[in-house]
Amino acid sequence: MNDILQEISKKINRSDDIALYCHTKPDCDALGSMLALYVALKNKGKNVSAYCDSPVPDKYKTLFKSEDIAFPQKRVHDLAISIDASSIDRLGQCMKSFLSAKTQIVIDHHKSFERFASLCYVDETASACAEIVFQLLKSMKAIDVNVAKLLFCGIVTDSGCFSYSNTTKRTHEIACELLDYDFDASEAIYQVYRSVTSNKFDLKRRALAKAKFFENRQIALICFTKEDFAATNTTCDDTEGIVSELIDVDCVKVAYALSQVGDKNFKLSIRTKDNVDASDIAMTFGGGGHKFASGCRVNGYLEDIEEKLVKLAKDRI
Repeated sequence: MNDILQEISKKINRSDDIALYCHTKPDCDALGSMLALYVALKNKGKNVSAYCDSPVPDKYKTLFKSEDIAFPQKRVHDLAISIDASSIDRLGQCMKSFLSAKTQIVIDHHKSFERFASLCYVDETASACAEIVFQLLKSMKAIDVNVAKLLFCGIVTDSGCFSYSNTTKRTHEIACELLDYDFDASEAIYQVYRSVTSNKFDLKRRALAKAKFFENRQIALICFTKEDFAATNTTCDDTEGIVSELIDVDCVKVAYALSQVGDKNFKLSIRTKDNVDASDIAMTFGGGGHKFASGCRVNGYLEDIEEKLVKLAKDRI
């Protein structure tokens, strides 16, 4: 095992009061990785807390016990571990709690990672943070069927069900080891990757009907407005994954999905291929992520934002 992971394992074994943190607006990898570590350490008799400043998305509530995740209390923990957050601000309102701990550790896999603890383990080659947590827990002999399922779900979603370019031989090998724990993998994949509500289906249909294409259809853009959410009884959480419908179009090299969260405030999801760097575009707005999948927040009028996004993509294709 890597020397840094060994050091992390030692600090965990020496600590009794441990707090785990994942990024705001958590995805399946963040939740699965954090809760896998939570369950494993609970099984070892540790006093463990799991924190996030955002609720568990409805889609994952059947898989993840949302009651296990809380908003930080005003207490100082022995050890704080951040999982799947590429920068300190991604912890949102959990930031102060994380920094107040006696010792801080960060585990991440994002290209745009910004160091915010003295002990960090970052592996950009990992398809998901769950791959890293797997290595850690395997070395601690702390994996059971519940932990295995949580890690598997994190890998499935962040690897695009093993279809994204970040999927490696190691990704498949780890998945194979997890499958040895004999949970229902088909059901897990359906729950976290394929299943959609009828409301989300209506939202997707409505947004894709308004899709815009530029530069010989090499650039694609969709926008989810407040009116779209109201008409379909959905929220910004329901937009997850829809941008992939655009990047899967054979001629599209850059795909954008804008989700309106305020009058002049949008969440931006970026997907790219053919060696176009999505994180480079996201960093223009203070965001980041992975080479082919990134995100950020953007402020301004929709027309101005669209114009800037098209130019940024045009300069890179």
